[in-house]
Amino acid sequence: MFNQNLDSKPQTSLPKQAQQTLRLSVLATAIASVTSMSAIAASDTQTSEVETLVVKGSLIGHSELEDVKEYPGARNILTQDQIKKTSALSIDSALQSVPGIKVQDETGTGVLPNISVRGLKASRSGHAQFLMDGVPLTLAPYGHTGQSIFPATMATLDRIDIVRGGAAVQYGPNNVGGVINLVTKPIPHQWQTEISNRLTVFEDGNTPLNDVYLRTGGWLNDTLALQVEGNFLTGDSFRDHSDTDVTNFQAKLQWLLSDTQELQAFVQRYDADTQMPGALAPADYDDDRTQSKRPYDEYQGESTRWSLKYLHDLAIADGAEFEILTFGHNSDRFFQWGYNNTGDWADPSRPSTHIRTSPRQFEVYGIEPKLAVYVAGPSVTQNWIFGARYVNEEIDYKTTTAPVTGGAVTIDRDWHSDTDAYAGYISNEIGLFNDRLKVTPGIRYETVKMAFDDFGKDTSKDNKVTEWLPGLTLAYNLTDQWVAYTNAQKSLRVPQISDVRTDGEKSSELAWNYELGARYTQDSTSFNVALYRIDFKDKLEWNPTTQVTENIGKTLHQGIELSARHVPESLPALSLGGGYTYLDATLEEGENEGNQLAHTSKHQLNWDATYTFSKLEATLSGYYFSDAYSDDANTVEEDSIGKAGKIPAYMVWNLNIGSDLYKDESSKLRMNLGVNNLFDEDYYFRGIDTSPTGRYPASGRSYVLDLNYQF
Repeated sequence: MFNQNLDSKPQTSLPKQAQQTLRLSVLATAIASVTSMSAIAASDTQTSEVETLVVKGSLIGHSELEDVKEYPGARNILTQDQIKKTSALSIDSALQSVPGIKVQDETGTGVLPNISVRGLKASRSGHAQFLMDGVPLTLAPYGHTGQSIFPATMATLDRIDIVRGGAAVQYGPNNVGGVINLVTKPIPHQWQTEISNRLTVFEDGNTPLNDVYLRTGGWLNDTLALQVEGNFLTGDSFRDHSDTDVTNFQAKLQWLLSDTQELQAFVQRYDADTQMPGALAPADYDDDRTQSKRPYDEYQGESTRWSLKYLHDLAIADGAEFEILTFGHNSDRFFQWGYNNTGDWADPSRPSTHIRTSPRQFEVYGIEPKLAVYVAGPSVTQNWIFGARYVNEEIDYKTTTAPVTGGAVTIDRDWHSDTDAYAGYISNEIGLFNDRLKVTPGIRYETVKMAFDDFGKDTSKDNKVTEWLPGLTLAYNLTDQWVAYTNAQKSLRVPQISDVRTDGEKSSELAWNYELGARYTQDSTSFNVALYRIDFKDKLEWNPTTQVTENIGKTLHQGIELSARHVPESLPALSLGGGYTYLDATLEEGENEGNQLAHTSKHQLNWDATYTFSKLEATLSGYYFSDAYSDDANTVEEDSIGKAGKIPAYMVWNLNIGSDLYKDESSKLRMNLGVNNLFDEDYYFRGIDTSPTGRYPASGRSYVLDLNYQF
């Protein structure tokens, strides 16, 4: 279900009537495997007749660990427990432990993540589809996919689901890099209150970064549940000019209207205000990497988001579920940055002569009805999913310029985009040989109408995109532990507002994604290997020199991802995990044909080892990324302002020690002590959005104290 508010086994403390209602609701929407369903059936023999029903209303299920076992593609789920063990500072830093994901840290606080999946451009995380509880998180799912507001904070999450292949038919568009679903904390069955405080002290920083989280919620009666949350992030990162203030309020409601009907509601208010320290020229970096030379750079963002979901179990075929989801948001974001109007505008070694701003407003509304139907034949099972979606986007896009010394403000851009997007999709999971083989063909249809107005030039342009996007996944259970899988899917990213304005009609970025892999799952050991290939054509890239979006043609992304976890039988207190990614991402056309794509590392390693002794749990974890180029020309030597040149490899180690200070049946007090970047690795990025020239320092050593009390 949308907010993941129901566990598969209701607590006995819940009233008996509510337990029965909850079971019916869970079973009607269950997307777990047959094994998972059997486990539920064993818990209550009185409902065994109902529990043979397996209706799958979503290709990725509930984003539970059990959903990964038979999933026909590369996929990882990070639980809250795993995230805390690796002492991650933010959502984006937690994702660095996932094969195929690389992060450019712009703020040190996670407010503006730049996440790359399998070598796709990281800037504002615009090449992967982000969801929150299955609802699009992006500012504009079609016309502005960049996450220049990221209305999510780590403390509010229960887990993160990273699906890199096989989900494009249901979850589109902009899924070339996959789907990342942020799952918020569920409403507990018994009323529960949670208070936590996470203090991060940067060794070279100023004011510590303080993260306060409050949550209270539970079932008010047999049919109604409510939860409210507040998250407050204040302080600085390790750099000068990095003051940060974030507030995130969320509320969710779950109402069991009857034994077969349910209503779920969610509302959120998110506000962020942060200074941005920017990049440094190499000489300034060597002098003091914590300083800032960009005193005018800052960012503000605010967003009000909501969703409403209605579910209804239907007595058709061997089981069916109808749902209708409506969602929307009203968001404003504002960037301000300094630039020099002579030479390289972003040269960090020269003082700014002008200040540029880019205020943008977004109003988005969407509605998505969906029907899932399960048919059990004598030798074949079928799980049909029929869905449709309409999304309307209104985008106001401005930039202004004014001299630092004061004077007239010039409006450089005054654009408006109105987008109407219609989509429909059908898939059918066909189970053969007692469901040992599952074949899922599907197809998605997208038609997008974009009306662009340039008020400054009094011109209008229209753009229309229509695409059929087929997909096919196969999963075969070789044994109870081994699953082999393969998938192929066509994905698209429609032209963005900045693309349409150049010449009106603009085709979509299109890609074919392929995977071939195998997964092993057993109590103490798990293993996954995936070969992948992305054939990308008509790839659009912003050229900061010409200030125009250019079609760089075809790119090819291919490689292998490995991940494993093992608990030795002879030493059950020890848990070992690790992964390796090889990525070969190259340009296939143009003057730089054959070159490595900018900012991509060929090799990635991640690891963690947890040992439990007495009441303590110690985890040593880390990641490694090989060197990368900062331009498509693959320039090796760094110039004096840091505009081009290789980006060195880096390796980061983290240490975390956790312990339950107090625990009983209804309450728990837990402490985590962490050290991030244990060996104080000195590394940097390059080419991040409003500060694209110079070295962008990554965080040095920091210390974390996390106290969490639930009662």
